[in-house]
Amino acid sequence: MSLGLNLHSIARGAISALHPEVPATLYRSVGQTTGEDGAVKSVYAPGVPVSAQIQSESPSALAHADRVGMEETSRKLYLFSEPGLDKRVAGVVRPLARGGDMLQLENGTWWLVVGVIEDFTLSGWACVRATMQVGGPDFSNSEWYTP
Repeated sequence: MSLGLNLHSIARGAISALHPEVPATLYRSVGQTTGEDGAVKSVYAPGVPVSAQIQSESPSALAHADRVGMEETSRKLYLFSEPGLDKRVAGVVRPLARGGDMLQLENGTWWLVVGVIEDFTLSGWACVRATMQVGGPDFSNSEWYTP
């Protein structure tokens, strides 16, 4: 078993000193369900606290992601993330019927994870692209939710 050097854990402290992390709550998409009316709704796991390092997306990165013409607010977020498929942060994963994880930042804004830019979950972190949402998700089909 190789114990490699985790540069992220070393650099994160210095980066956070200059650009503080933001507390957030991560709601993992765990699948979908179909209601009696035939509408497909996402199902989420209970929220877990995470720290997010938020950075702007460059125009070239957005163009590369073919999103340059859209009127939206996108950001890169560096998050600590566990390696298991059921634990790691993820965008849309069609084979697992996951519609994209949701993050709520401490300022109350909601962000949809639309893709994983860098997956270093074996080292404990991931960089994701997230898009700001108008409102929060519908948790009504999630087992843990009580209005």
